[in-house]
Amino acid sequence: MKSRLMLAHGFALLTILSAMTASNADDTFGQSIVLPQNPNAWINSGPISTQAMAGKSVVLYFFEEGCPRCRENWPAVEAAVMQNQTKPVMLIAVNSGSSPAEVAQYVKRNRLKIPVIIDQDRSLEKQAGVGTISLNNIFQAYLIDGEGNSRRMSGGDIPAAMQAAAQTASWNVDPVGIPPTMIPLWRQIEFGNYAPAAKSLTRFRRDRKPDVKAAAERLQSYVDDKIAIALSEAESAVAADDSWLAFKKYEEVNEHFAGYELPDVVDSELNRLADDGLVAKELAGRKLWRLAQSIIESGRAKPARVTAMMSKIIKDHPGTEAARMAADIQ
Repeated sequence: MKSRLMLAHGFALLTILSAMTASNADDTFGQSIVLPQNPNAWINSGPISTQAMAGKSVVLYFFEEGCPRCRENWPAVEAAVMQNQTKPVMLIAVNSGSSPAEVAQYVKRNRLKIPVIIDQDRSLEKQAGVGTISLNNIFQAYLIDGEGNSRRMSGGDIPAAMQAAAQTASWNVDPVGIPPTMIPLWRQIEFGNYAPAAKSLTRFRRDRKPDVKAAAERLQSYVDDKIAIALSEAESAVAADDSWLAFKKYEEVNEHFAGYELPDVVDSELNRLADDGLVAKELAGRKLWRLAQSIIESGRAKPARVTAMMSKIIKDHPGTEAARMAADIQ
């Protein structure tokens, strides 16, 4: 029993850490929803950010895994997802209150392919105001539309919820004209997974089929625009003499657009800024912050140890971003 309580406590702390990181990156949906940015809180997907969902709609489907009616409803839910796969709307299933192992087993047993969030501490459930999901409240739906508005929907009628979601949403790159073989690549780029898409995009740009090559060039143009915007933000931070923000912006360009042709200024600015005293101080604090996250993820997160690590971050790296986040947790 003690080990289970420790695991639950550790996961809850990790959720807090991830939420703090997400808040710092403005990863919020609708009026009050903060999706977890910890990869371990997701099944069948990596963390989904606000930037990736800009202009699109999201339906959060909260479900009770112990409910036979919920299990019987999955084919209809997944059918609704398939019917809307060319529309700018995504369904994300959310399980609240169960352990990661229990949710993983449930997803595997029911062969679910949709993204699933493990909401072990019920924080997402509380944010959405759908009530405590249980055998007395087996499923609920929560819609965040393309304009950022949010409202509860009927969890028993997912097709209607997704239809409503699609009405105010739009694609960044319209899928019309994208060959079927390129749809997986298009979805990667559409949802902001630029780096994993780089190799395939390069290959399709060399394809001999005119329609494939044209579609690939259209996707490349979209990525190029995103790179230009990201570089402009980094340059603005440099001009404002905000070395830490500039470093993070160039770092994001380097990571998010790995595999694409980037200007030499990205590497040169990262090297220059890394020698800045303020940046060096921030990086040292961030290193310890990430170590705390890794310890919690490992399941060895005893409350006293986590508290001590937060105190050390605050003491050894005062004034840093990491220290501010550590203070908020304490």
